[in-house]
Amino acid sequence: MSERELLHTDRVLVVEGKYDAARLSHLTDAMILLTDGFGIYKDKKRQQLLKALAKKNGLILFTDSDAAGFRIRTYITNLVGAENVVQAYVPAIHGKEKRKPQPGKEGLLGVEGVIGIGGDGTFAGLKALADQGFPTIGIPGTIDNDLEYTDFTIGFDTALNTACECINRVRETSDSHERASLITVMGRNCGDIAVHTALACGAEYVMVPEAPWSIEEIAERIKWGVLNGKRSTILVMAEGAFASLTSDVNAICAQHEELKDIATDTMTGFKLASIIEALSGQETRATVLGYIQRGGSPSAQDRILGSRFGARAVELLKEDTYGRAIGIRENRIIDVPFSEAVGHPQPLNRPLMDLVGILGK
Repeated sequence: MSERELLHTDRVLVVEGKYDAARLSHLTDAMILLTDGFGIYKDKKRQQLLKALAKKNGLILFTDSDAAGFRIRTYITNLVGAENVVQAYVPAIHGKEKRKPQPGKEGLLGVEGVIGIGGDGTFAGLKALADQGFPTIGIPGTIDNDLEYTDFTIGFDTALNTACECINRVRETSDSHERASLITVMGRNCGDIAVHTALACGAEYVMVPEAPWSIEEIAERIKWGVLNGKRSTILVMAEGAFASLTSDVNAICAQHEELKDIATDTMTGFKLASIIEALSGQETRATVLGYIQRGGSPSAQDRILGSRFGARAVELLKEDTYGRAIGIRENRIIDVPFSEAVGHPQPLNRPLMDLVGILGK
């Protein structure tokens, strides 16, 4: 695995022993320091190093959930200051770790497996651990819905509903002012949020990074709508859609005096709105939803999906099966090897994309 695929943090990870450090080193490129158990109590040089690193970068403490781990955690926290520490707890679960011949003094488990929730980067890290023999399971959690092996990821439906709610409000203003509205939603490399949102909200046009589009075509679509009595036009654009723009922006701007300042600038949704307005003749306003799509209360669909994914992940670990990514296809929970999940982006849903165009006319 290349270095750039490792999980990155500037904080220093602090663990008790060599086993913990060896396992974490396959997951992250962060600096890892050992306490050597209670050895940290007498090691003045290591204490000074921890103080300096805590002040500069901050620490993440990974100690066991038993009494010894709690004492070490408390000692280091008091040593460097609680404001410089992130506490990463291992849950207190009774049992014997497989790697040890007998249970610990208090009979508590250490880390026996990891269930990670995230996208392609998280899965790459989990795969690295699984390749080293450490039990890991991946649950897809990304609003972009950009993993090919699964129909849906946790967070996508919530982000979609949030975007739809916002666009419904914008539509009302657009109708009353008889204008076009350009709405930018999230999706740097994958246009799923944009396509689904556009379809759900009855948008006239959608722009995504996976399909070519032109400003001239959008302007013509708006003109056609006005001639056919449309009071407003909704244009939905994925944030990464400029990568597939085919228009010569400089040439367009050179033909319009009011656009000459845009020609040499990096494109944004607001500048695109100005160009569309100049070409179509209809007032056009831009709105960027941004990180509002990442917050809020989860939708019922996401809550149910998360529950089903989590239950299957626990079942796999109990069966001593790991190195798998959970997903859903045709409403059936599935699991596939990480090799089928990592590095396989979701392709554009062309039928839905075409349907937006048909219904938006």
